Amino acid sequence: MDTLQSASDDRALLQSEWQFQDASPQGMMLNTLSNELSDGDVSEIISYLPEIEGLEVLELGAGIGRFTTHLAQKARHVTAVDFVDKFIKKNQKSNSCLDNIDYVVDDVMNLKMSPNSADLIFTNWFFMYLDNESTRCLLAKLLYWLSLNGHVFLRESCVHGSGNISLRKATTYYREPNDYEALFNSVTVPTEDKQAVYGFNVIASRPVEIYRKVMNNSNQITWLLQKVRRDASSTLEH
Repeated sequence: MDTLQSASDDRALLQSEWQFQDASPQGMMLNTLSNELSDGDVSEIISYLPEIEGLEVLELGAGIGRFTTHLAQKARHVTAVDFVDKFIKKNQKSNSCLDNIDYVVDDVMNLKMSPNSADLIFTNWFFMYLDNESTRCLLAKLLYWLSLNGHVFLRESCVHGSGNISLRKATTYYREPNDYEALFNSVTVPTEDKQAVYGFNVIASRPVEIYRKVMNNSNQITWLLQKVRRDASSTLEH
């Protein structure tokens, strides 16, 4: 119970810290170099996604919609979730011409979604604010929410921070890339027939080139994961 309360307190503190950030690319990226980074960053990240034409997309930590617009222009439908109301309002205003987006103000850790309801789950700088236990908990939820062979895309700051604006009181976990992959491999959930498990395969991983070029930083890392069915005994090998 103490661990659950501590995680809840951490999320409340993180939410309060984000409330003070501007609803702008600089506020989202926590970086005064956002003018040099933002457009190229968005284009590069979008280029790493699988084909999403006609798919159901769940965007976690959607913010002001830096990526929401691009997702919604191709996907059948996007559910954009963020726990800061002013960010969602900015997102909704920016995308008022698109009618295939639902906006949800909620903490992702409390979010309820139907099983197999998303074909792609997109996150950007999200897991770096979760401890290992919370990360495993959310990864398990993603496996339930994803359709079979659906994908999760995530980008995280590894090793050290990449911005020059800080969240003063919130805890950030700058993991090694290998630590993330160990977490991905550690999570499975039972299949509906209880005869096997669902888990993640890492399909691709790469650094974000624009951060390498502009900030000499090779530790912005992206992953593309796929939900797969596997024999339960195979998880013992990880």
